[in-house]
Amino acid sequence: MTEHHDSKDTDSKDTPTTPQENASENAAPDTFDYVVDYWDDEGSASNDSSDAVIEALSATVDANATDPTDGDTDADGEPAADKSRETAPAHSNENAQVTVPDVVQVADHLDSSLQAEEDGEDAALAGSSIFRAYPMLSLHDVTVSDPKTKEHIWQHLTFRCEAGECYAIMVDAHDTRRHATLLALIGGFIAPSSGEIMTKTTPYEDMDAEQLRGHRLGMITPQFSLRGDLNAVENLTYVMNASGQTFMKPVKGLAQDLLVRTRFGENTKADESTLADELDPVDAARLSIARALAIDPDYIIADNLTVNLNETDTKQVLNLLKAQVSTPDKQRTVIVVTASEQIAKQFDNIIDLR
Repeated sequence: MTEHHDSKDTDSKDTPTTPQENASENAAPDTFDYVVDYWDDEGSASNDSSDAVIEALSATVDANATDPTDGDTDADGEPAADKSRETAPAHSNENAQVTVPDVVQVADHLDSSLQAEEDGEDAALAGSSIFRAYPMLSLHDVTVSDPKTKEHIWQHLTFRCEAGECYAIMVDAHDTRRHATLLALIGGFIAPSSGEIMTKTTPYEDMDAEQLRGHRLGMITPQFSLRGDLNAVENLTYVMNASGQTFMKPVKGLAQDLLVRTRFGENTKADESTLADELDPVDAARLSIARALAIDPDYIIADNLTVNLNETDTKQVLNLLKAQVSTPDKQRTVIVVTASEQIAKQFDNIIDLR
């Protein structure tokens, strides 16, 4: 990738110039267009959609402020503005109006464009572009072997989950060993025999359990999502206190806010003092989502969250889970591991590992 700035051709002939003309030629241009182009290995410009997006969003910076002395001349007949440039300090143009491009908007368009190109002829270019954001979760050539038999449970497993997206990962309903091993891998409970698992730019192997599951990852599993001997608020404060994080507000107040946010107890008799063992399946699922959100994670992994729910309740709970992707404060990734095609079809992105 190279940067190009528009420039004008200059006459090669030696012609005399006046000091005023020299000053005019050396002055900063009124405007300039900043355009980023992709270049292939042979140096020819590509006309892919990324170029069109960037050119459409190119920033034109207005370097000239309105000058109240414009058009005035001094006693020598020279423009007053020229003399003011000779004596004004370097920062005298601090009132200039500068239009700054929306960098987030440009990045979002680039990521969308590059994602669309990955399955086309420009896949290599899209994957290697410096504009490609690091995925929230990525597995690269991951292999897991049984420690006793050396049999490969997973071999050369590669996929990526981007920020701000929802994913359904489909597994074989009859192969519980592969299912459990996958959850242990992406949950950071076991390390692969080979390959690499990363969240953004950080390998899993560089983080301990508190850094991963106490700060970045919210896990929802049928076995460990809730403590039955604690009530709803206590389940959330327990997770917050165990995370090692410092919260700006009292954890009990944050827990109560999460129960409201996840509509806990809606149309039921449950409240914040109800023990988790006494909850109906819908409230248990809502509390599990609240518990995963308690550490304000970057991404959530849910396994068999709706296994005990009917079709109507399943749709409500999955919609609640998907609603956690885009919040005023964060763009998360939501990943649901399931063996159900009906559940997988409710997500825009499906990774089929069967």
